[in-house]
Amino acid sequence: MQHIIIPPNYIHTRSTPFWTKETAPASIWRRHLDAGTRQGVYPRLSVMRGVIRYYGYADETSPEILETLTINAGEFGVFPPEKWHNIEALTDDTVFCVDFYVDPEILIAG
Repeated sequence: MQHIIIPPNYIHTRSTPFWTKETAPASIWRRHLDAGTRQGVYPRLSVMRGVIRYYGYADETSPEILETLTINAGEFGVFPPEKWHNIEALTDDTVFCVDFYVDPEILIAG
């Protein structure tokens, strides 16, 4: 997966709690396209412990995985806006959170 940089003028709008395999919403483990990945929104997933793998897809039903990104403890990964995806915890002790960065123009228009 290509390295994604959040534009420097984007604004941090929210953070999830620290999640584990057991406490994260079940929907995060299934393929989804949610409000957090709409146009102009970049999610940044940070792993505190364990390992997370991101899978990106062309659309809602395509079986082919187009992109993968492995995020180890102490690292973060930025996902593209408007991309069907799911994540997988590769270790039982995984702890992670997600921060969302939004285009200021989207906030003004919203």
